[in-house]
Amino acid sequence: MEIYMYHHLFLLADLSYQIGLIGLSEYNERVCIAKWLSGELEQDPRNTTNRQEQTPEEWRDSLEADSSRDSESNQAKDNPQDPILRLVMLNHWVFTIGDKDCYPSVPHGHRNSKTTKWPKLNPYNGRVFEGMHRENVTARLEKSDMQKLWRDSNFINHCRSQIHWYSGFAPSYAFPNARCGRYVFPRW
Repeated sequence: MEIYMYHHLFLLADLSYQIGLIGLSEYNERVCIAKWLSGELEQDPRNTTNRQEQTPEEWRDSLEADSSRDSESNQAKDNPQDPILRLVMLNHWVFTIGDKDCYPSVPHGHRNSKTTKWPKLNPYNGRVFEGMHRENVTARLEKSDMQKLWRDSNFINHCRSQIHWYSGFAPSYAFPNARCGRYVFPRW
């Protein structure tokens, strides 16, 4: 079962690259992350040279404070009764089918609410962005969180659905390398 989870990461990275949603460098990074999660790589392959001033504990404390404050104000905006379009993972990352934004990845998570613009989570590599090309290194998902995320079959199906929706939303992509056609997905 463990090995099967990492195949999902490889397949989603391959699918995203083949249909043109990510470039070669993002594809290579996702493959390295999958190898790290599977135990093939010992060291965390994510670049750790750009440390932020905030410690991981401070980041988690701010998440909890924001979560309690934002949950009341965003309840009316989100429809939690629609589990097909909205999936909450790791207690506060909201993944939504129909998200037109492709940064930092398709799919990506928004903290606490789909209407919260920043921070955003790239689930393929565990990076958290506080702005365009501004990563908060201390907020990166830990290896155990990445494994928990990618072991969840609902999350994998949700990713597949968002990629499927996005490929229909952005039909201008040429999909030159799609092996079996735009809407033919790997069997999970």
